[in-house]
Amino acid sequence: MLPEVTDFCRLLLCRHPELSSEAQGRVIGAGAAALGRRGQDTVLRWLRVCAPMRIDAVFAADVPQCADPAAAIAAQKGLEVATDERLRDQDMGSWQGRTWDEVVSEDGDRVREFFSELGERTAPGGESLGEAVERMLSWWHAIAPLLVGKTALVVAPGGLVAGYAAAMLGMRLSRSLSLSLPHGGVGVIDVFANGARISAWNLLALDPAP
Repeated sequence: MLPEVTDFCRLLLCRHPELSSEAQGRVIGAGAAALGRRGQDTVLRWLRVCAPMRIDAVFAADVPQCADPAAAIAAQKGLEVATDERLRDQDMGSWQGRTWDEVVSEDGDRVREFFSELGERTAPGGESLGEAVERMLSWWHAIAPLLVGKTALVVAPGGLVAGYAAAMLGMRLSRSLSLSLPHGGVGVIDVFANGARISAWNLLALDPAP
């Protein structure tokens, strides 16, 4: 009989659920926002999908759109959420909190550059997606030794989830769009001492809507 494999960690990477109508069309970035009705319904789906799963730890960015849904999962499992600012979305500088319409009207050329060179360009006074992903990787390198042989759930913004997954899989950041999850999407990555693999991507696609 082969020995049990224990030199890996299973990560459930969750993109935070859909935001409220007040947040729609705004540059949220690293800022705080509330979940909308559909986002709240997604949390209920998470609870149903995660109910039979073993989850040993729950982590989230320290903003309500990530920390609140993570707390629901943690409560189900009898755990506490460990929040960390390194799991926040990229800082969008002077654009943060404004509407995209306003930003495009006043700074259209820079917005076009920002999206055409995704991952490298920054908002004025902000940080690039690449820098934000490096933040998450620094969090991972600090926490990874504590998660060997365990399953952890992480709730973070979509760009960070995709960028982190791409980095763990050895992909260029520019390819992270291929790993983009919808709001509330859940991806599963198994991380080994010598690499990582996708075990499943967007589990909720297999969960019939209530």
